[in-house]
Amino acid sequence: MTDPPRHVPHLNEPSARADDATVASRRDALLTRAAGLPGAWAGDKPEWDIPVASVGTRLFLLLITHTDGRLLANVKLDPEDVVAVRAAYSWVEPGFHQSKRHWVSIDLTSPDYRADDAADMVEDSYRLVLSLLTRRVREAVLLAHASGAPARPTWQW
Repeated sequence: MTDPPRHVPHLNEPSARADDATVASRRDALLTRAAGLPGAWAGDKPEWDIPVASVGTRLFLLLITHTDGRLLANVKLDPEDVVAVRAAYSWVEPGFHQSKRHWVSIDLTSPDYRADDAADMVEDSYRLVLSLLTRRVREAVLLAHASGAPARPTWQW
């Protein structure tokens, strides 16, 4: 005999979301991790009014609010990794306002969120984007980092 179906809260229901302080802590931890990567810059992108992280001329992390109010962290991954990550984690979904082939959205409001795995995705995104920079820009970013110069936002390259 099977058990009767139980109500599973949908992610849009407030009871299924993490509280605001937890979400802010998760956001800050991802931005801090991103800012600590060699040559990476993290801060607000003025024209979009959202926190982002970039290396050289490219973004690798965007923190955006979904239309339903959830805070999402968009990261760029290899297309094969996108499929695997979305299948493995309930709190990862197709990239909101991004190419679904290359980007995923990490739901920072999910109760299932795992900080270490999310931080690993941010680092994977950084490594992918760093590899996509031209050799000249990549070398300039890493040389500036090695010399102790502060990283520059994307729009100052």
